[in-house]
Amino acid sequence: MGRFFNTAGPCQPEDHYTIDPMSRLSSVQGLVENKRYFILHAPRQTGKTTTMISFVQAINKEGKYAAVYANVEPAQAVRNDLVMANHAFVRAVAGNARFFLSKEYWPSKEALATEPGAEQFRDFLQNWCAELPKPLVLFIDEADALIGDVLLSLLRQLRSGYALRPNGFPHSVALIGLRDIRDYRIFSEKEQRFVIGGSAFNIKDESLVMGNFNKDEVVELYAQHTAETGQQFAPDAIDLVFEQTQGQPWLVNALGKEMCFKDFKVNDKAIIILDDVKRAVETLILRRDTHLDHLGDKLSEPRVARVIGRILAGDEAFSPPDETYDDDVSYLKDLGLVKKTPQGLAIANPIYREVIPRHLTDSQQIMWASKPEWYIGTDGRLSIEAVLERFFEFYRENGELITKRKTYTESAHHLTFMAWLQRIVNGGGYIRREYAAGLGFIDLVVEFGPDKFIFELKTEKNYKQAEALAQIVEYAQRMSVQECYLVVFHRKMTKPEKVGERSIIEHDGLKVHLIWI
Repeated sequence: MGRFFNTAGPCQPEDHYTIDPMSRLSSVQGLVENKRYFILHAPRQTGKTTTMISFVQAINKEGKYAAVYANVEPAQAVRNDLVMANHAFVRAVAGNARFFLSKEYWPSKEALATEPGAEQFRDFLQNWCAELPKPLVLFIDEADALIGDVLLSLLRQLRSGYALRPNGFPHSVALIGLRDIRDYRIFSEKEQRFVIGGSAFNIKDESLVMGNFNKDEVVELYAQHTAETGQQFAPDAIDLVFEQTQGQPWLVNALGKEMCFKDFKVNDKAIIILDDVKRAVETLILRRDTHLDHLGDKLSEPRVARVIGRILAGDEAFSPPDETYDDDVSYLKDLGLVKKTPQGLAIANPIYREVIPRHLTDSQQIMWASKPEWYIGTDGRLSIEAVLERFFEFYRENGELITKRKTYTESAHHLTFMAWLQRIVNGGGYIRREYAAGLGFIDLVVEFGPDKFIFELKTEKNYKQAEALAQIVEYAQRMSVQECYLVVFHRKMTKPEKVGERSIIEHDGLKVHLIWI
């Protein structure tokens, strides 16, 4: 069997299509040469481990340093037992030395014969570095998986030996994880206080972020499949892959795997086209493999809900952010959930943008699951009016309950309406969504067969008619649509009989249905 697109664990170039990891973090070489201690952080499944293992192998091949990669996550299980944690640190590094270094560089029995205790890891590193004939470079993965005093112990031991490098301590150390160390807020049981990671590890020289693939790297990755199998990708299909994933490595590989290797793969002799990408995207969203399921779990965290809720509601439905909001945003950026755009804070890519509202409205979608006959006409085209009228009926009966949800209450109206429209996708349609904090609205385009229907969702609090009309006209012109719907939600439903009140506004040649709910 030849190589394939990898979605589980580090990439092995002999088994998987792989972008040269060394090209993704060229600055690491300089940091190692200059004896730096640094941070590498990136969201899950962006290639951190693959890159670091490749870098360790390359360093050892050059022969100037002895380099070891070790994962210290097993120490998480001992909670705040510093003796057991230090034993786990030593075991992780010494054990991996056997895989990355030739035998003459393995820690001797004397180096390993350190007294168990809260500083055993530092003592072990000092002993080992003192006997090594060349400087040690150490890459420590999953450091931020540790908690409390165990994490503080690791950071402080590395700091305390820093002055002894390179003869008596590692020449260079990289801590690898999801977040920058500045975001480590560590509660010490021993000291009964929170410690900021940066103060416990103030020897950090730089924080590197591993980014997504760029467009050329997506093209290169898919070209490897073409070179080995002969199967080609239409240029606009690759364009759509990049648009939908924004180069997120797991998503890029998952779409490639879905289209080329799964049960419903495209025929080996056929060119992969735009519709194949759309099908694969929808399949990933519905199946929710581990990566996307993990994303859904994160949505329940209070600090995640604070930020995502603002984005879903267009920001203006909320009170002004407090002093901790920027820290929450940094946390979500480090997780790869959001990004800064000229329009405001936005979801990181269209696939995540689709997964989030679907995950948050799972129960409603299940409750509303139905056959599509009632909203599809005899001509096979979508009756958007039937969809709306049924929604008005539902809302009149249940509107007061919508904002009683425990999380995402400020965006509850938007989520409910999107969940209602989701049945259109289930019936063979397609929804595209645009939303970002600061925009004050959500734009949706519903595609069903040859028809497109544009919806802009706003709340009464942030509704200004002239501004809303300008926004929806701009969006409609981009989508080449002449008729659209501006939906404005009241915060509280005081008059159920008024739900669905509507008028038509002609604006810049566009027919806008203004609907109050």
